[in-house]
Amino acid sequence: YAVLGVALCFFMYAPWILRSAVCILGASAGSLIATAVVFAIRDEILQFAKHVTSFILGPFDPSIKVANWLERLLHKYLPPDAHRWARGRLGIAVTRVTDGKQLILSDFNSKEDIVQALLCSCFVPGLSGYLPPTFRGEHYIDGGLSNIQPMLPDSSDVTLTVSPFSGDADICPADPPCSLEMVVGTAVLKFSKMNNFRILNGLYPTDLGVRTIEQAFYNGFKDAIRFLQINGEFNGD
Repeated sequence: YAVLGVALCFFMYAPWILRSAVCILGASAGSLIATAVVFAIRDEILQFAKHVTSFILGPFDPSIKVANWLERLLHKYLPPDAHRWARGRLGIAVTRVTDGKQLILSDFNSKEDIVQALLCSCFVPGLSGYLPPTFRGEHYIDGGLSNIQPMLPDSSDVTLTVSPFSGDADICPADPPCSLEMVVGTAVLKFSKMNNFRILNGLYPTDLGVRTIEQAFYNGFKDAIRFLQINGEFNGD
């Protein structure tokens, strides 16, 4: 939800940054945000995020068919030629089941390719089910399990990174300085009480009330505003 707040902030105050982005990447739920940015379907995703809070276990409640909802949403809002717009510009990170390696899927031949790639990237084993979805005949699972900060090869110096966890990402929560850090894939995160809570709550949600979601969304929005102001890119008109 914090990353969605970042995306909305950029839509409102720095759309030229999104338009000029050569490729927009995301893993797990971040792949949905990346898709929302490319195709401007962010409002529908936020609406669903609020809807699931009425269930005890949020998106992991067995009465919610998240995969079915995603398929319906994507088929409804993605244009028939979505693959032409997304090819090479939308990067969906997935984890290959056979070897645990992260791959960035961006060569799409149809709208269905995009839908299947997103279902793979958002599939959390045990929580989403037990049989992973497939993309072109191969099984993949949550892209964040292999690397929460997907990156194209040799692009670290030109990539704007966003994270809901405090660390070395360009846009992330501004927690107080911390002497301990942990490396997760290519991301460096602060080993702090607040960050540990964010990570645990991301893996095992304990508070999914509407107010909590709105606060996370607002925090991400503020993080993005701060980044734009620091870099002289904020247009508040």
